[in-house]
Order: sequence, then structure tokens, then C-alpha cells
Amino acid sequence: MNAPYWILSSEGESYEPLTEDLSTDYLIIGGGLVGITTLYLLTKAGLKASLIDATRIGYGTSGRNTGKATAQHGYIYSRIEKNYGFEKAKQYYTINAKAMQFIEDVSKEYGIDSQFKKLPAYLFTQDEDYVDKLKKEFDLYQRMGIDSSFEKEIPVPLRVRCALKMNNQAQFHPKRFLDALAKQAVKQGGKIYEKTRVVDFQPGKECIISIENGKKIAAKKVIIASHYPCYDGKGFYFARLKPERSYIVGVELDSFPEAHMINIEQPAISLRYIPEEKVLMVSGEAHKVGHQDEDHYQKLKDLAKDIFNTDAVKYQWSAQDYISHDYVPYVGVINDDLKNVFVATGFRKWGLTNSIASAMVISNLIMDNGSEYEDLFTHLRVKDFLSFNFLKENADVAVQLLGGKLQMGKPDLPEEKETGVKVNINGKRCGYYRDDEDNIHIVDTTCTHMGCEVKWNSQEKSWDCPCHGSRFNYTGHVLEGPAELHLNSYKEPKNTINPQIS
Repeated sequence: MNAPYWILSSEGESYEPLTEDLSTDYLIIGGGLVGITTLYLLTKAGLKASLIDATRIGYGTSGRNTGKATAQHGYIYSRIEKNYGFEKAKQYYTINAKAMQFIEDVSKEYGIDSQFKKLPAYLFTQDEDYVDKLKKEFDLYQRMGIDSSFEKEIPVPLRVRCALKMNNQAQFHPKRFLDALAKQAVKQGGKIYEKTRVVDFQPGKECIISIENGKKIAAKKVIIASHYPCYDGKGFYFARLKPERSYIVGVELDSFPEAHMINIEQPAISLRYIPEEKVLMVSGEAHKVGHQDEDHYQKLKDLAKDIFNTDAVKYQWSAQDYISHDYVPYVGVINDDLKNVFVATGFRKWGLTNSIASAMVISNLIMDNGSEYEDLFTHLRVKDFLSFNFLKENADVAVQLLGGKLQMGKPDLPEEKETGVKVNINGKRCGYYRDDEDNIHIVDTTCTHMGCEVKWNSQEKSWDCPCHGSRFNYTGHVLEGPAELHLNSYKEPKNTINPQIS
């Protein structure tokens, strides 16, 4: 049941894996919305570009979201203004508004059935302590010239203190849009290879990328659009990004106001309706990866029952996001020494417009040798390093790293099925799982990224790293990076750690 509506309701094309060495001018790593949009823009300009994805295009977070195309990214503009000034806050709005327009224009140009629809977005609070924050945010909306209003209520049965209404926002079907854009990029000469996982990255004037089947790719320029960078390049992104998981349930509902909504405080309540399905998506329950193992789906189902008196659940799924400590994505060159390697990451759960914005910025950097937005998204920002969030998250990484090494696991093998348990086999820490057919899977639980110990996620039946968010299925195969290498079986040598920092 943990399959997104977007993926279930879109067919898309299948692309063959790369089976021979490849040389290309531009290599894009990652087939989400950033990568596919970048491929489309580069090939439209007549450039030779190829894209690889570890699994299938659009099957990561780009296919596991709420489908909101909006520049209302929670309480963001006051934060940007505080750190970087009014003009940078306005730039953030402008580029995300351009991304929305891109979705609408491209959908019309190619006749994409993307369910694109314009409607207002609400940012609300039920907590008196947040009223002044929303008033301050609304003042910024007004100074930036955003079509908006300050409201005392929202059009759903929730008692709120106040809300910000941003008009002319949108929603769409991200997977259908991505699939159609990929098809067009291929028509323009682009190459796409699925099931092509990167296992090593050697930078240089010509970067050499090794893939899992032993083949190599030589590329003059590389765009890393793998959600979490598969190569760090001394950008220290491992210390600058917080991995979070959040959850979505889709409940049947005959009607819903033409709007989508989210609150400012925690726990988050996000509402978005799919009129074509008569399904309301209720999302929230966010937590740092590997830090909670509760029935988050049930909590959202209970919330839907309380507010809308429905328990007819049709869909449920989860998604992973990475959050920069100053809440602004990193987009541009990966560091000042590697001008031919670009990165886009840290979208803070607002990746649909930020992805397209990133593709626009990177494409301009490549084709025009500059972008008016590069200073906004630059990796050279220092206030993320100086923030309380930076200190807090990296202190937690240290606690998780050390604490995990002190837990050796249970001495006896459990009889339970379909649950993961840490066990101790001949002094070796292992993850034990017995499937519903009595097959036993035992893996080395040391994450292959930077050596933290993974934890069991009962909601997704996966082993999740509490340090940087890598995830593995119960057989040890990578589900999400930054890890590139699988977990070995307990009978094999210890896991190879590959942080990809140098």
C-alpha cells in the first residue's frame, strides 16, 4: 500500500541501463525533476547531454510528494530577509514563481496531462505564539508585491488564529510532467540510462564516474542532481543537510475547497486535494531519518477522521527530504575548485518549484556563464555554519555515531516475521530480518556512507541511517543515498565505507 498515487497513475517510458563506457559533454546524475529539467534545457539549447539514475526516473522524492507548485514555502521569507536581506528574499520568490510558470507553459506547449490547476495556498496557525510571525511574513508579502491577503479563517473545518493566503499558486501531477519532459528531452537528443548507479567519482578537467557494473563515464561537466549529493567534493554537504522523512495518507473525500494548506507550527498539517481521484492528501509527521519508529500513518489517519470524518484510506506513502540549516537550497558549483561540477540539493520539502528553479540556474551557469540567482543559492554562505541548527544537527550525528557502536544487539535470533532486529552473531553486530516466507536476511548494519549504525524502520521495512539519511532494504540494497554501496551479508567481509569527501 505504500505506493504514491503519482507513480501508480503514470506509466512513463522505461530506459535501458548503461552497459558500455560513455563519453559525454554533460552528465546529469539523478532522474528527478532537477535532472530531467536540466536535461531538457541543455538539449533544447543543442548541447550533448546524458542522464543516469540509480533506479527509475521520477521514482524518488519527485514522485513521492504532494504535488504543490507554490512559492509559499512555509515561514521562509522572513528567515531569508533576516539572514541575507530583502532583495534575496524577493529573488527567492521570483525564481520560484518562474518555476511555476515553467510548469504551466511546458504543460501547454506539449499537451501534457499534468492536472495543472491554479488555486490559492494558505499558511495558517492554530497557535497564538505564531500570529506575529505570520503578520511579519505578510508584511514581506506586501513589500514584495505578492498577490495575497491576511485571513482570519481557512475554508476547512479547522479553528485557526490566522492565515496568509497567497493567490495564483498551483498544483499538478509531477510524475506525468516529469515523464513527458524526459520524452521531449530524448527527442532533442538527450540520453537517459536507468538502473545505473554511481559507485565512485573522480573529479578533474574531465570527470571519471564509475558505475556499479564496472563501466565508466567521462564527462566534461557534471550536474549532481541525486537529491543528496552522491559526491561531496569538500563542500561538506554531509554537515550542512538534515535528512527528514514525512508521511502522506490519501483519504476518499467527495469534495474539498479549491486551495491547498499547511500550518506554520509543528506538528505539520498539510492538505491537498486530487479532484480527479476525489482524494484528499493529509501529510505531516516529519522526523529526522532513523530517529522515530512509530505508526505515523495511523496518526495521519486519525487526524483525517477527526477533521473530515472519513477513514476510507486509498493511498499511503512516505518521502525523504534534505534541509539546509539556513533553509535555502544549495545550487551551483559544488565548490570553488571544481567549476565543472554542479550540485542542487537541500529543497526543504519544497522541491517541485525549487527543482525547476535549480535547473534554470544551473543551465544559465553553463550556457551563459552566470545567473542572477547564483549568490542566493551559493555554497559559500556562512550563516548556515554559524547557525544553531548546524551545531544541533552535527552534535546529534556525533551522538548517533558513538551510541550506535555501543549497542551490540541481542544474543538470540528472534522468531518474529517481517520485523528487523539488531542481533549479535559471533561478536558481530548484524541486522536480522525473517520475511513472510521464512527466508532469513542478515546484514552488516554499518552504513556504507560514513560508518554510522543503521536503525530499523518498521513503516517501510528498511534499515535507515540516523546520521545522514541513507536507507537500505532488508536485503541490504541501497534505497536512498548518500550511501552508494550496499550492506554486505554477515557472511561477507565488513562493509566498505565510502564517504566521497575528497
